[in-house]
Amino acid sequence: MKKILSIFIVSVLIFAACAPAQQKPMITPQASSIFKKGNVDKIQIIANQAPLRTGHSAEYPIIRQLPKGNVYNVLRDTEEWYVVETDDGQVGAIEAKQAKPQIDPPSMEGQQQSITQLTPNEEDMLRLLNAERVKKGLNPLKIDMEITRVARLKSQDMIDNNYFSHNSPTYGSPFDMMKQYGIKYIYAGENLAGNPSIANAHESLMDSQGHRENILNPNFTHIGIGVKEGGQYGKMCTQMFVGR
Repeated sequence: MKKILSIFIVSVLIFAACAPAQQKPMITPQASSIFKKGNVDKIQIIANQAPLRTGHSAEYPIIRQLPKGNVYNVLRDTEEWYVVETDDGQVGAIEAKQAKPQIDPPSMEGQQQSITQLTPNEEDMLRLLNAERVKKGLNPLKIDMEITRVARLKSQDMIDNNYFSHNSPTYGSPFDMMKQYGIKYIYAGENLAGNPSIANAHESLMDSQGHRENILNPNFTHIGIGVKEGGQYGKMCTQMFVGR
């Protein structure tokens, strides 16, 4: 009886040693994007002699013609009209299709100092996305450390609360979060990526239309990047874009 029991135990041990180890289920990397237009502070006239009117309709009288290329401060804007003030103090409405939001190219002064405050993962992500913009003839995005601080909080929040979404149970939408931390913008967007590799995260973002449009949006001027190690994807990446 002892001999049979010994053979059985040895057989069980051999089977256990030879049985394949149970593999963990593969976690699919994730990516998501969102975009919002905020308030416009300045516009540049893109039409020849664009009519400045007394109200928000083509039926209102024309005050004067605004030359192409001129830039004006915006007092109020809707989807179809801008209320602007001219250099001599005249206030009127210009149709949105006659102008475009004016955003000055960001100064790259002090950028190297700001870049040194990024983690290696964040610096790699900035280098990759700015290379894409330069290839398309766009201005590189200026790193903003205040936005980066917010992006880092978002990435850590997704890890701590085990979710992947633009809407945070802690902070709300990315636009709510930017407002909470005093980030001002004309345009804003957010890309999220969960991936064990920065290079692969960037590739997946560029392969997706919504994410690629954020990265290559000519209206964006500044960015904050927050990459945190951890969570089910290995690295949690938040890109917060703003246009000023």
